[in-house]
Amino acid sequence: MIQLGISAFYHDSAACIVQHGKVLAAAEEERFTEIKHDSSFPVNAIAYVLSEAGIEDINNIDEVCWYEKPKVKKNRVLKTFNKHFFKTLKNRFIFLYNYYVNSPKNLLKRHFQYKGIIKYTDHHLSHAAFSYFLSPYKKAAILTVDGVGEWETITISKGIGADITKMYSIDFPNSLGMLYSTITAYLGFKPNEGEYKVMGLAPFGNPTKYFNKLSKIFDKKHYLKIDQKYFTWEYSEQVMFDLEFCMLLGIPPRLKEEPITQDHKDLAAALQKIYEREFEKLVYKAKELTDSPNICLSGGCAYNGVANVLAYKHFKSVFIPFAPSDAGSAIGACLVNDPYSGYAVDNSTPYLGNGYSYNEIKKILINYKDKVTAEYFDYDNLVVKTAEIINNQKIVAWFQGRMEFGARALGNRSILASPREASMRDKLNRVIKKREGFRPFAPSVTVDQASTWFDLNQSVPYMNIVLQAKTNKFQAATHIDGSCRVQTVDKYQNKLYYKLLKELGKVSGAEVVLNTSYNLKDQTITRTPEQAVERFLDSDIDHLVIDKLILTKK
Repeated sequence: MIQLGISAFYHDSAACIVQHGKVLAAAEEERFTEIKHDSSFPVNAIAYVLSEAGIEDINNIDEVCWYEKPKVKKNRVLKTFNKHFFKTLKNRFIFLYNYYVNSPKNLLKRHFQYKGIIKYTDHHLSHAAFSYFLSPYKKAAILTVDGVGEWETITISKGIGADITKMYSIDFPNSLGMLYSTITAYLGFKPNEGEYKVMGLAPFGNPTKYFNKLSKIFDKKHYLKIDQKYFTWEYSEQVMFDLEFCMLLGIPPRLKEEPITQDHKDLAAALQKIYEREFEKLVYKAKELTDSPNICLSGGCAYNGVANVLAYKHFKSVFIPFAPSDAGSAIGACLVNDPYSGYAVDNSTPYLGNGYSYNEIKKILINYKDKVTAEYFDYDNLVVKTAEIINNQKIVAWFQGRMEFGARALGNRSILASPREASMRDKLNRVIKKREGFRPFAPSVTVDQASTWFDLNQSVPYMNIVLQAKTNKFQAATHIDGSCRVQTVDKYQNKLYYKLLKELGKVSGAEVVLNTSYNLKDQTITRTPEQAVERFLDSDIDHLVIDKLILTKK
């Protein structure tokens, strides 16, 4: 069984190839177009995964697995539009045009001449399957939370063996994901992209000022029913809130370039606190319904690492996959349509994207011989030298192996630095990333030393849970409240990165490094060697470590 999984048209469009339950390749479209969170039909990602799997003719696959059910989504959209007939005339025309002209069937035929089977899978089931089938569990509760799928915004399911059974759901327009995106927009950030900025801003605020005001949007008689008089979710794609909401908060929405005030920090803090409150209620309900010691989290809201840690209050073990948003649903749609194969196969690696051989990289570097010098090392000496560079407070771009799938750089497309001095965090934000100074960075640590430095219950290989540090030694990788989004690394997950961390332990006393994604302001994560070198030259990064070479600017 060879499957092509696809997600598209909301955010984080992606494609994957799965063979007998094993994911061979996966990539987001944004990595090819360099448009962050690209939602377009993933032509480039599809072409890549087919090529990576050695499939020359798309009609040689057995089926395409689409991550949601367009007919059910159409039912929701038109029913919602009918409630606001005149306000939605233009949006109705656009939606119906795309539904018929740019359907998955038509797009696949137009771009790839595909004539085969297309299986449409429930949106939240795709989320649930991606998390559960990648988890180590044979039984688990599964909680999915996002903006909206076809109708559902939240589901609770139970996984037993290769079967997933839905037990509870909440429908649009009652959506925690939409609420978080709305406040993201209110604070001047881009929705479906800037939510992580709001999470980073929240610890600088006091939630009490806006907590009660935000709580008024909920109907006290019905769980998680959101009063739509404050929002435009049912009829507008441009503005997510209306004047009633502005009056409720008592402050105007922030424009993108306006300074961030204490009020903005307080609003972010209140939103995060309310999300945590509602999220914990859902976690508790999942425990009641499933009576399992394990829980799998998925959906775009599973990137909220601060809230995710609350799951440990009710579950012994928590699993969050490396791409819980719509991108990962491309994989989930495949696995749920071949559940017995997917359940039996280890798909824990996030390194599913482009990779380049040493000879390919050397050939590319010929074009930069006047701009960089390259020093060759075998891998053992490469990590020794790189650890020495990082320990000397230098910044390293690290380009190794295959690209990660998902929003996190997990040690193959990373910028690395010493986590010790707060000045390093400021330098990375101001000079390298050129982004807001309140944004935190994450530490990577070996599984061997993880519990020494951080308060964690189990390994967190995908950097999706925020924990407290047990020390103040890592100022550059610790947030203002002492928290950090940790990645644990073992020798099976990423052998070379693990060896680098072990060498850092020898020279610094801690097997810990500051890890942030290898991209500059407004860029997507680095995919190719050419991008790696160009971005190195365009920045104040000190060295680029690419395969077995350490590059220095001339």
